[in-house]
Amino acid sequence: MKKYLCTVCGHIYDEDAGDEKNHIAKQTAFGDLPEKWTCPVCGAFKSQFRELNTPKIEIKVEHLPPSALTALKGSAICSNLAKGCEKQQKADEAVIYHSLAKELKESVPSATSVSFSDLMRGVEHDISSIIPMVKKVAENHHDRGALRAVTWAEKVTRIQHSLLERHEKEGPSLVKGKNVYLCPVCGFIFIDEHAPSKCPVCGVPEWKFEIVEV
Repeated sequence: MKKYLCTVCGHIYDEDAGDEKNHIAKQTAFGDLPEKWTCPVCGAFKSQFRELNTPKIEIKVEHLPPSALTALKGSAICSNLAKGCEKQQKADEAVIYHSLAKELKESVPSATSVSFSDLMRGVEHDISSIIPMVKKVAENHHDRGALRAVTWAEKVTRIQHSLLERHEKEGPSLVKGKNVYLCPVCGFIFIDEHAPSKCPVCGVPEWKFEIVEV
């Protein structure tokens, strides 16, 4: 039988073993899983799994155009740099980056109205174009730190896509009676009554998760 990999957290669904947590019997083919079945580790939708041993698609990217760096993206970069400085106990530098992140974010005009389809297209564009582009740049420069960050970003963006798919099908019931937890380090989002024991993307412990008001 086959095995399928969760592209968000790395969990492997083994058809031979089934999924005891979600009451899926052994020898259950991936295609026979219930439509609402999700990854038992991170909650990703079935669409976020891929069959193991599937050949990788070669992506050819030359460079990251300077025009791709907007004020909002600059704010996100500064915010991540600030957190990196905090982890390295560089308090003064962290304050500077936090200040820059806030200033850049405040310079962005407030969004008027974004449709669900616009939001979904934006996330899909990040997955298919922006993330592979940034990853290629990081690989070309042998920047392990940047490569780790973009790998986290890819996993987090895929789970966002999965949550959008689930929301489209389930609506408000997706979060009814549950909490929305956010990992402050990598941005991983988890919906359940309790936070996971650790972040499946970056590994931070349960106590660091923040509850997001919805």
